[in-house]
This record gives sequence, structure tokens and C-alpha cells, in this order.
Amino acid sequence: MAACPACLSRKSGFLVHSDIPLTRDILGVGRNDRLSPDGDGPVVLWDDRSAWIEEGHFYGMVEFWDRYCAPRQWRFHRLERPMALPSHLPDTVEWGWILENRPQVWIDTLIEQGAIRMFGQPIVELDPGTGSHVIGYELLARGREPSGELIAPLVLIREARSQNRLFHLDRACRVRAIQTVTNRPEDHVYFINFIPSVIYVAEHCLETTMAAIRDSTLKPRQIVFEVTESEDVADLDHLKSILSYYRKNGFRYALDDVGEGHNTIERLRYLEPDIVKLDRKWVSGVHAHPDRQEKAKEVLEVSREVGAVPLAEGVEEPEEALVLKQMGYLWQQGYLYGKPSPFPDVR
Repeated sequence: MAACPACLSRKSGFLVHSDIPLTRDILGVGRNDRLSPDGDGPVVLWDDRSAWIEEGHFYGMVEFWDRYCAPRQWRFHRLERPMALPSHLPDTVEWGWILENRPQVWIDTLIEQGAIRMFGQPIVELDPGTGSHVIGYELLARGREPSGELIAPLVLIREARSQNRLFHLDRACRVRAIQTVTNRPEDHVYFINFIPSVIYVAEHCLETTMAAIRDSTLKPRQIVFEVTESEDVADLDHLKSILSYYRKNGFRYALDDVGEGHNTIERLRYLEPDIVKLDRKWVSGVHAHPDRQEKAKEVLEVSREVGAVPLAEGVEEPEEALVLKQMGYLWQQGYLYGKPSPFPDVR
């Protein structure tokens, strides 16, 4: 089996040429850290004024250097970790550009520090009367700064994409979600998001996720893997192979935002998910807009055609809930039933 791009990706960083000796204090490394090319540390020291520094470690030193080291006189070249000092270097990166474009959050550091937290938003099932009961939760990732401040998911995804760490973030969030809900009620279902474009070979790329499930108290029937991706997935056959892998292992899968963007009725028919989430665009104000009611009915009919459970997300008003219930949307999710809130930390 060929290795996937995530496995082959080498760590990126900066080659630094300074006008002063690069001591261990300036490099931010300990006395016992190996600085040779074959070491696994974040710094490779080529001579006393030239070093390659892994990007995460590099950005962690930027503020210190800017205050104490006058780095505008240094030269910086962005490149992957070299095994020998390159004779031909990329263009010089200006210090001003580095200051302006440094990441808001460094994904590798976030993962290594275990600074991903899970929030849960309840999913309810409506009964024939006027009541409802919680049947599970959608698990939503947040980053956490050392100060305790939360990092929004869109920021995490943006930074992971720019740092070529989207697969690593997505995997860490899946594992963290599983760890968070282990030892919880066995009659609840848990929706775990994943980004299909970062999965190359399901058996290989999802092994860490499967291992986390094996180590948990969760049963396959409790887990629903939810496809969430804003951009189009060009290879639908590949996506279906990933979903088939989940189903083969006893899990269910959900298609998000159906009826809007790329998640069309045609895609719904082709992918045959277990659960279909009606896009909130058609939920908001559905009681007052006939066109939204028609779209909701269309998605409902096709969901039943493929044997999927229909779920309306983004329900905020009792009137929306009632109209959707009368149509047949007995699974619902939204602020009407609860906002995302943090699960207690299990560690």
C-alpha cells in the first residue's frame, strides 16, 4: 500500500542565518537537546550562526527575538527539514512578513498539549405528544489557549489548512471526541464530524480512530460519523468507499447540510447515508415560508427512499419544530433544545 500524503509530509520550518551566535538560550532549547540533523528535535544547528527551526518552535520564539535579538538583520528561508545544509535556498522571507503572518494558533502544539476540548449539542427525538427526549449529542471541537480562552473551530480549520495539518487536526478531534464520551450512557448516540478529503486510505488513515473506539466503552451503534466539508468532494466514489468502511465496521454515517451547496438531492441518493441532516437554511422560518416547506418535504421523501432517518438541524423556534414534526422530522437539533456546551474533561 502506498503511503498517504499525510504520512509522507515532512515538517516545515525556517533556515535562519543570524548576525550573532545562535546560543541554546536564543534557540529556546535545553542543554541536553540534540541539535544534529538526525535528531528528532525542533532545531538543527548547522554552525554557530545557521540553524533550521521547525515552524511551530520558530513562531514560539518570534516575540522573544523581536524584543531582544534585532532579527531584522537576520536572513530567513522557508523550507522543509533538510538533512544537509542546502546549497540553493528559496527566496529570503522578510522579518516584517513573519510578524504579520505568524499563525494565530500552532496546530501541532495544540495537539501535543492536548488542548482540544469537546462541546456537545443535544439531539432530541420528539414523541407523538408534546414531549421530547435527548437521544444523543453532536460533538463539536474547540481549541483552548493556555489562558483558558477558546479557539473557534473555523480558526482551527483555517490554521490547520494553512499549516498542512488538516489531517492531523481532524484525527485528533475524532480521537478526543471518542475519549470524551466513553463511560457515558449506552443508549445515547454521538455524532462525530470528519473531513473526508484528508482521508487517503480508510483502513490506514482511520486506524487511530478505530483503536480509540476499541479502547473505549462505546458500541458501534452509538457512533454516527458525520460528513462535514464546505468544499465539494470531487471523488464521490472515494467518499463512498470511506463511508462503506465505517458501515462495514458497524457504524452509521450522516450527511450534513443536505439541500444546500454541494450536498444535493442527487448526492444524497448516491451516498445513501443512515441519517440526513436538513440544512438550517430550510429550517429557519419554515413555518412561514412555503418554499422552505417544499424543500424540507423533498429531502424527507428522498431520505425515506434511501432508508435514512431525517434530522432537522438549526431549530430555534417552537413553530419551526411543530411544522417539521408534522412533516416527519422527529429527530431535531438546535438552540431550541440546547446550545453547545462543554462536556466535563474525562482525563
